[in-house]
Parts: sequence; structure tokens; C-alpha cells
Amino acid sequence: MKKTIILILFFLSSVSELSSQNYDISNDELFSGGNVIIKKLMKRDYSEAEGSPYLKKDFVKGKIIFNNGKEYDIYARLNVAIQKFEIKKILSSQETLIDIDETVKVVMDQKEYSLHSVNTDNKNILAILEECIVLENVSLYFFPRKVIKMPVETGAVAPSTGFTKVPKPRLVDASDYLIYKNKKWYTVPNSFKKLVEKNIFDSKLLKKYKKSNKLNVKKKESLIDLVSYFNSI
Repeated sequence: MKKTIILILFFLSSVSELSSQNYDISNDELFSGGNVIIKKLMKRDYSEAEGSPYLKKDFVKGKIIFNNGKEYDIYARLNVAIQKFEIKKILSSQETLIDIDETVKVVMDQKEYSLHSVNTDNKNILAILEECIVLENVSLYFFPRKVIKMPVETGAVAPSTGFTKVPKPRLVDASDYLIYKNKKWYTVPNSFKKLVEKNIFDSKLLKKYKKSNKLNVKKKESLIDLVSYFNSI
């Protein structure tokens, strides 16, 4: 694979955006000059954080697809913590960390992933999304992501040795389903009541749909059926 294929550089966000979106820490912790862990996290070095940063740990067979029609077979995994792909030409080769832009899709496990500029919940972010179903009027995406949660201080008393193990920050799942409708992005809430309140769809039609269908706002297949219905009317 040519080097030009893998050097698809696209900066995902500024440091200020990163700190406001991905961290649950105080200003003192964030700007503490001597805090090595925080410094690493701000550089998107998650080696000090517990938990896996990957959507799936193992590399899977897939493709890089360019909008000019060219395709390249790869092995890939998605580092959701930093929103970048790691790819290999063959499983035994060294992985390469890449960014993608809007002209590229990555296929893994027969699922297509692409980069989108998302404006939802008063935040503007660039995000790698799984294309669950993309239709003319309404589309559904899955936003796989993980965020840093700092440990809560419990006020535990140090043992007699005087040594206290410092708890590490943890990567936790914060994935969402997103609906794109009328050029607007909506985060799918975790309850039907909240979905009605979002006013994404006509409330009467939505309630009528729920009565006739087993709608589960936490399940992809159920949301795909919902989006397909409202795209057709």
C-alpha cells in the first residue's frame, strides 16, 4: 500500500474542544502543571487510563474506500477514544494510526464508517460514525465513543505504610445513536418519553407508531425500522 494512502491527515478538534467534550475533571486538575497523567490525556495518550480505548480490540478485515472509487484491502480497528483508525496491510505487520476525512470510508465487520461534522446538544464536533441506515429524508448513525472519567475522591485513610495507591482515570463508554433529519443532528435519548419531547418526529405519528410496533430506542434494529418508517411518509 502506498504511503499516500495512509497519510490522510485531518485534525479532529482543538485542545479546548477536547478538554470540554472528553473530560470530567476540575480546572485545578486540568491546569495542574505537575500532573503527568493529565498532560498525557491532553495529548490523547491514554496509556495512563484504565479500560480499552477500542471499539473492538482485535483487528478485523476491511477496506478503505475513497470517493473516486478506489478501494484497498486492510485490517483495521477503531480507537474510539481518539477517533482514529489503526490499520495493517496484513495481520502480522505493524499498525499505522490514521485520520480520515469526508472523502474516505472505512469498512469493518461489513459496517461502513465515515467522518461527519456533527452539531448536537449545542456542541460542534467531528466524529467517526457508523452508517446504520442512510436514506433520503432521515438517517440513523451510531457514534461509538469513550470518555475519560476521573476517580471520585472518597477520603480513604492511607495505610500505616504511608503509601496510598493513586486511582487511575478510566475510559468509559459514552456511545450514542444519532438521527440526521432536515440537515439537523439529534441524539437519540434513552426513553420514548424523551424521544417525543425532542420533537424529531410528529408526536402523534410517533405515538401511533409505537402502539403498532415494538419500539426500543436502545436497539439499532428497532431504530432502523423507525427511521425507515418516517423516511417513507
